[in-house]
Amino acid sequence: MTAPEHASDLLPNSAYVQELRNSEGRMEFSPVIESQYRAYYLSERRAPVRSFYLILALAAAAAAGRLLFFPDSASDAYGVARLGAIAFLFLSLIAITFTPYYHRIFLEVASAACLAISALASFEVAHHVTNGHGAVFAVLTTFSLALYYLAGLLFSAAVYANAVMVVSFAAALAWYGEPLDRLASLTGFLAGSALIGGVAFRNHGSRFRRSFLQHLLIADLASLDGLTGLKNRRALDGHLLHAWQLALRDRRPIGVLLVDVDHFKAFNDRYGHQAGDAALRRIAAVASGTTRRPLDLVARYGGEEFAVILYDAQPDHVRAVAEQMRLGVLNLGIEHEDSPPLRKATISIGVAIVWPTLKRTPQGMIQLADEALYAAKNGGRNCVIVREDEASGNATGKFRVPGADVG
Repeated sequence: MTAPEHASDLLPNSAYVQELRNSEGRMEFSPVIESQYRAYYLSERRAPVRSFYLILALAAAAAAGRLLFFPDSASDAYGVARLGAIAFLFLSLIAITFTPYYHRIFLEVASAACLAISALASFEVAHHVTNGHGAVFAVLTTFSLALYYLAGLLFSAAVYANAVMVVSFAAALAWYGEPLDRLASLTGFLAGSALIGGVAFRNHGSRFRRSFLQHLLIADLASLDGLTGLKNRRALDGHLLHAWQLALRDRRPIGVLLVDVDHFKAFNDRYGHQAGDAALRRIAAVASGTTRRPLDLVARYGGEEFAVILYDAQPDHVRAVAEQMRLGVLNLGIEHEDSPPLRKATISIGVAIVWPTLKRTPQGMIQLADEALYAAKNGGRNCVIVREDEASGNATGKFRVPGADVG
C-alpha cells in the first residue's frame, strides 16, 4: 500500500485526500490548497525563472542594439522600440523575484507581461519573416514552448500567452502584406506547436500537482500518532512554537490543556493492552471533536496523555472546551473497575492560559499546565484545574527566559 493510499484510511477527512480523489485532469485545487500550491510552485521556480528571463532580456537588448547601431535593409523603425520594451519587461520580472512581494504579485504580473511580450515578439518576428528572414520564425516557436516550461506561468496563463502570440502573429503577417497561403501555413504551424506544447504541459502539470498533494500527505502521515490518529509530539512542538509566535505578533492569549487518563496503568493491568489501546482511541476521538478552529490542535503528548493548544484562548471558551472534553470521556461509559468512585474511565485536565511575551517561553506554559494537571490529580481526578498567567508563581523558573525579568 502506498503512502497516499494509506493516508486515505488514516486521514479520511483530509483535504489532501479529497483533492487527490478529485484532481485527475484538473489544473486548479480548492482555494486553500491552491494557495499552498502556488506558494510552493513560486518557491521552486524562482531561480530558474531568473535565469530564463535574464537570457531573454540580454538577447532582446543585443538584438535592439544591433538594429540601432548596425541597421540593414530589413531594419524596422519600430524594431528597436519593440525589442527594448521586451527587454524592459523581462528585467522588470527579474526584479520582482528579488523583492518581498514576489509571492504576492509575480504570477499576475508575469501573466500580463507575457501577454505583452508575446504580441511584441510576434510583430518583430513577422517583420523579419516578411523581409526574407524565415529562419527567425524558429524564435517564436521556441518561445511558445518556453512559455509553458520556463516562464514560471501557470497553465491557463501560458495558454492565454500562446493564444495571443498566434493571433498577433497572424495579424502582423497580414499587416506586413504576407500572401494568404503563406500566412495560413506559418500561423497554422505556430498554432500546432502551441497546441502540442499545451497538451504536454497540461499532462506534466497534472502530474506535478498530484506529486505536490502526495508530498503533503506523506508529511501529514509523518506528523500523526499511529495509535490514535492525532498529531504526534513532534507536530505538537512545532505547532506550539508557531502559535506562540503568532500570539506574540497579534497579542492574543494561548491556552494549553494537558489531559491524562485516570488510573490508566490499572486499566491496562486489568483489561489488557489491546483494550487500553481501544480506550485511548475512543478518548482521542472525543478530544479531537472538541476543537474546530484552524489554529487549534489536539495531539498525543505521550502514553495516556494528550495535549490541546487553543489559540486566542479566552478563559470562558477554554474552560468550556475542557469541561466538554471531560464530560465527553465520562459519557463514553468505558468500564474501569479500578477507577473509583464511578468505575468508569475518566480524565483529569490541567489548563494554562497565558499571554505570550518576549520574556516568557512556550515551555514554561507547558510547565504551568503540568502543574495544573498535578493539582487536578491530587484534587480527586475527573476534574479541570485552570491556571491563568501565573508566571511569577512558577517555582522552577522555567517559565522565564533565562536572565529576563517577568513583567
